[in-house]
Order: sequence, then C-alpha cells, then structure tokens
Amino acid sequence: MLASCVPAFAVADTLPPVNVGWTHPGPLLPDSSNFVTASLLVFSPGEAMYSQVGHVALRMECPVHDLDYCFSFEQETDMGGFVKFFSGKTDAHMMAVPTGQYLASAKKDHRRVMQYTLALTTAEEQNLWRILDEDYVAPELRKFNFLQNNCSSVSLYAVEDAVTDETIDFNGWPEPFTMSNGRGVRFLTRNSAWLEFWCITFLGSESDAYWANEQRTSPELLPQVLKKASFVGADGARRPMVESERELLPVVAQFKPTAVTPKVVFGLLLLIVVLITLFQLKGRMKRAGQIVDVLLLTVVTVAGVVLLFTSFVSGLFGTHWNWYLIPCNPLPLLIWIGWHRKKNFYKIYWLYAAVLFLFVLGTPLSEQLDVEHQLFSLALLVRCVSAICEFKYKIKRIR
Repeated sequence: MLASCVPAFAVADTLPPVNVGWTHPGPLLPDSSNFVTASLLVFSPGEAMYSQVGHVALRMECPVHDLDYCFSFEQETDMGGFVKFFSGKTDAHMMAVPTGQYLASAKKDHRRVMQYTLALTTAEEQNLWRILDEDYVAPELRKFNFLQNNCSSVSLYAVEDAVTDETIDFNGWPEPFTMSNGRGVRFLTRNSAWLEFWCITFLGSESDAYWANEQRTSPELLPQVLKKASFVGADGARRPMVESERELLPVVAQFKPTAVTPKVVFGLLLLIVVLITLFQLKGRMKRAGQIVDVLLLTVVTVAGVVLLFTSFVSGLFGTHWNWYLIPCNPLPLLIWIGWHRKKNFYKIYWLYAAVLFLFVLGTPLSEQLDVEHQLFSLALLVRCVSAICEFKYKIKRIR
C-alpha cells in the first residue's frame, strides 16, 4: 500500500559495511541447493518521513563466487527530483548494492531488518537473479508511483516472474487489506500524523477505491503475507513461499509522535481566525482581518493549483478526482480579481459559504475527508460569514 523508495546506499557508501554472514554457510551441497540463495529483506520504519512506512529489498547470495547483493527498487535522484516526484515522472529501477554496504544505513538509523529466505529451486533463484540484473541494466526505466511501482510490489512481481511454472497464492490477507485505500493508508501511517495528512491529501478519491492487494502490500504487513503465501503449480501442488526467517539487524529506535500534528496546527488556525473575526465585527483589528483574508486566499489558490496538477496531470497516484478541490482551487481568486468591485459581489460570499458548509457536512461521505483538513474549510467559512456580516452592517449604516 505504501513503500519507501529513497536510495539508502547514497549514505551507506560512506559508512563501514555491516557483516551479517552468509545465509547458508559451509561447503556447496551435493545438490547445489545453496549455490544461490534468494531472500526478501524487510526494513522497519526510519525517523525520516519518507522511511516511516519501512522498505523492502531482495538479497541475492552466491557464496561460491563471494557475491552478496541487495537489489532495491530506487528512484533516480537529481536536482529536479522533488518536482519530478510529484509529477509522477521519477525514473526508478532495481539498484544492486553489496549487502554489507546497503545495511550500513539501516544500522546507523537503528532500523530492524528481517530476512525471509524464499523457498525457490536453484533454477528459480538463478532466474530471479537474471531478472534483477536485467532490470538493473535496462535502459528503459519505470516511473515510480504508489499504484503499481513501489519497493514492495516490484519485489514481489520479480519473484513471481522467476517462478515460471507456478503462481503465488497469498492465501488470505491481513485485515488492513479488507479496508479501502484511505483507511489502509491511515492504518499504515498511524505513527506519523504528517505523513498521513500528506498521503490522504494527494490520494484524492482513490481513498474510496480498492487497489489490487499485491500493489497495496506494505513493508509492515509483508511478513504476515509471506508466512501464509505458497507457490502453487498447475496440478494444485503447494509449497511454502518462505523456508526460513532470521533477524539481520535488531530494532533500537524508539519513535515519539510529534505534538504538533495537523489537527493542532489547523485547530489553532481556526481559533485565530475566529478571534480575529470577532474583534473585526466589533470594529477592531480590521487590518488583521484583511491580512488573514489575503493569506487564506493565497493558500487556497496555491493548494488548488497543486491539487489540480497532482490529480489530473501527475502519474504519482493516477488520474482521479480530489475532494479538496472544492474548497481549494484558483476560482475564488479569479472571481475576486474580475468582480470584487461589482455592486452585488457579496452574493459570491453567500454561494461560497453555502458550498463550504455543505462540504463540511459531507465529511462522512468519503474516506479522504477528515477533521484535520476540514478545520481549514471551517476557517474559510468563518471568513465568508464575516464578509457577509460586514456587508450587511454597511447596508444598515447607509439606511
């Protein structure tokens, strides 16, 4: 559902490598079953926002030739990385990094790393390594997005491609997979209020949809999925997907939730707007009221442009509707520029106030709508009511 895809090796190459040993130590077995070993590595969340949902990578080992690499689905980074990310144009592919070097960053951040050794045949393990190598050197890069191409889904699809005569049966999914995308995202980001806020903001109406579970698999839930998963042949024969597990690095980090949550920030914003509005209606702090109106209109316009772009142009989540385009869009600014000197301009405030009021009432109708975001809508509604009251006061004085 969510997966981190920020290069860890960029930092790790400056740190001393971690020695975790071979998965199958000792000489080559008679059947060569330990010639190559394939495992899924699951990283616990890190402190950085982009790593707070964890990470998944594939570890490929060949003790005979002293090869031990982590293949991780990573984004290409450059100066325009931030813009490209939100444009859904970030290039991404499998990167191969020596395991000791790759784990160095996780150790530095005190992140737990669990290894789940896959129950693949020697031929399938060699096939998987070939697939990963080809992805690594392929000139055509995939575009990272949350719908299909993330570290969890790409790793699982690579394993599935390597098993040519069988399919993967995940044999039941954990409870979060029965939830809509919005509820699932809230569950996975429950330890980071701001990550939840931003994900829900850009997820839009996809919050009420249900993506394929293979795409929604997250590092946190992947261990539960793997323990029940099986390789199934055409004749119905089954074999477990995972043959063993072990801890490569212990978890040490203890994360404390921030007290400055979106609910606190937007709650304070609403309180400040209400207080300034009350003073303004009593003939005070008019200048402060004007400043608040300018700031709110600026936020509405900028947020509206960003949401329009990420909803209908960007491929980050896929083209979809975003409910917050109702309170936040460039239309209020355009109307103000074109008609604010008109005699009946106050009627626009009536219309906008009615829209905002109905929008707030509609909060239970979509998984995207929540208290944190609607506090901002209420602040806009208060300022609309203030403008209406001020107009009525002026009319009363004229009479």
